[in-house]
Amino acid sequence: MLPSNIAVGTASLTVTANGATSAPQAFQVVASSFGTFALNSGGSGPGVITNASVVPFGLTKAANPDEAAIIWGTGLAPVSGNEAGGALPGDLSSIPVEVYVGSSKATVTYRGRSGCCAGLDQIVFTVPNVLGCRVPVTIKINNVVSNSTTLPVAAKGSRTCSDEGGPSEADLAKYIQNGSSIGVVSLSRVATSITVPSFGSITTNADVGAATFTRFTAAQLDASSNPFNTSQIGACTVSYFKGSAPAAGQDPLAPKTLDAGSAITINGTAGSKQLTKSTLGGPIVYSGLLSTIGATGSVDYLNPGTFTATGPGGSEVGGFTSSIAIPAAINWTNQAALTDITRSAGQMISWTGGDPAGSILITGSSASGTAADSVGAAFNCTVKTSDNQFTIPAQVLLSLPVSASVQGIPTGVLSVGQVGAPKTFSASGLDAGYLVYTNLVAKTLNYK
Repeated sequence: MLPSNIAVGTASLTVTANGATSAPQAFQVVASSFGTFALNSGGSGPGVITNASVVPFGLTKAANPDEAAIIWGTGLAPVSGNEAGGALPGDLSSIPVEVYVGSSKATVTYRGRSGCCAGLDQIVFTVPNVLGCRVPVTIKINNVVSNSTTLPVAAKGSRTCSDEGGPSEADLAKYIQNGSSIGVVSLSRVATSITVPSFGSITTNADVGAATFTRFTAAQLDASSNPFNTSQIGACTVSYFKGSAPAAGQDPLAPKTLDAGSAITINGTAGSKQLTKSTLGGPIVYSGLLSTIGATGSVDYLNPGTFTATGPGGSEVGGFTSSIAIPAAINWTNQAALTDITRSAGQMISWTGGDPAGSILITGSSASGTAADSVGAAFNCTVKTSDNQFTIPAQVLLSLPVSASVQGIPTGVLSVGQVGAPKTFSASGLDAGYLVYTNLVAKTLNYK
């Protein structure tokens, strides 16, 4: 536990064991950098956020608007006194703690140490009227933001949450008792523009497909990041990574993957493609590159039209067929104007067009470099198509590090596009099946 009287700035640490002392290691100390505990012990997904009786909220034990809730974590601020002698509770009202639940700023009634334990912080706030099973929660102190966790919030009169496009309250109550098997087939296009110094802009399309079939235990459903792949409209979630690029599926609570056959077949206007099965000695994943690159250039696959996914059935999931229509891409109207983003100011995004039944997905990422020990963060915001504009909040952008540059190309990326309303399908061995598509336009830029 770091002593409260240590000075802000560069500090030095040594470890002494059995009479031997290590070489000193330097590290940085800041006044406040709150970290919210998570149910998966990995800092992501549902947070350790409890009711007044210190019972964590869950999918069928959701918070209600206007209810008091407690965020548990560490790193809030120094206190007066020696914590080695025990807990030092007290409201640190001078610390400018801001709690964001979805896109709403909550009212904070206490921010300070817990009375039970030294170094353990709690923030008490009033739950705003923002409903959903995975509502993002972020704490901001000055311009330093916490990790992003989530909170289930249900309408008053119920303790079971629900999401648009997700399972009903009745189904969710059943799943939380018995666990659930979920299948997702996704079709994605990303058109990326990269500006290369002394050369100009290069744009490439990548059409890909992927499918996962997973079995969650009841406990995993409550603690996993997003088992039903639903998003809260008007809110943003943030994830973190090490290395040069974001990696999907880093939730430490990995569900069991299921066998749905040798391959998933995709049929569209440009013919038939397959998502082949791979285990790589671990989880079963189906994936495939749908566009092709040859001597005459690239050949796109996910052009506007109807696409059908067919599964032959395997040892754990039966056969299925489902179709989805992919419309023309939206028009990202302020794309050309964005070259640098000031994180502390937020950023407005505007668009026209799109399928009203779907939603707009705004994503971004930034990394401190490309080395294995570099750090980065990525965000996803989901917005109504009809809104035609959305401002990415400062507390979301401040989660990203300042973008590094590699040979003049920034490590920051911003993308905007359409997410179609999911099409459901049924198969033996599954409680829920979804066919979805995304169509994104991405560009490299600097987050400052």
